[in-house]
Amino acid sequence: MYYVNPNSYNQLYRVYEGTYKQVSQAILEAIKGEAAAINFYSRLVKEAPNAKHKKDIAHALEDEKVHLQQFIQLFTTLTGKQPTYQVMQTQYSSYKEGLERAYEDELEAYEDYRNAYLLTQNLAVRDVFFRAMTDEIEHAIRFGFLRSSLS
Repeated sequence: MYYVNPNSYNQLYRVYEGTYKQVSQAILEAIKGEAAAINFYSRLVKEAPNAKHKKDIAHALEDEKVHLQQFIQLFTTLTGKQPTYQVMQTQYSSYKEGLERAYEDELEAYEDYRNAYLLTQNLAVRDVFFRAMTDEIEHAIRFGFLRSSLS
């Protein structure tokens, strides 16, 4: 007969519960960030000075729409609820400043998604964060090039 310490189960459950809350919160923050990026890039793309700028911003915008849907689906699957959030509006006073904000926001999102990726061993969760993380660094590179082309 095996002896199971009931306290070890409770300890494991508390660790899982804490991770679950962290992951759920990270997904909700990702949803808010993606929704804000969609709002931001929808405005920025209209100010693009040429076809190259418009194409690169539109590419990032379409990726953000995919990320948003994936994060919403993941959140709903994990929690059984639809996410509730408000879309934050990124402020900028010029197209160049908008590109600078986009560049910084993408780098920040990359770091956030990397940290969220490391929170869990759940492959479904990790896959969504990995896809978003790699796209965000690509977007940062694109926005960096666009920004430098204005100088």
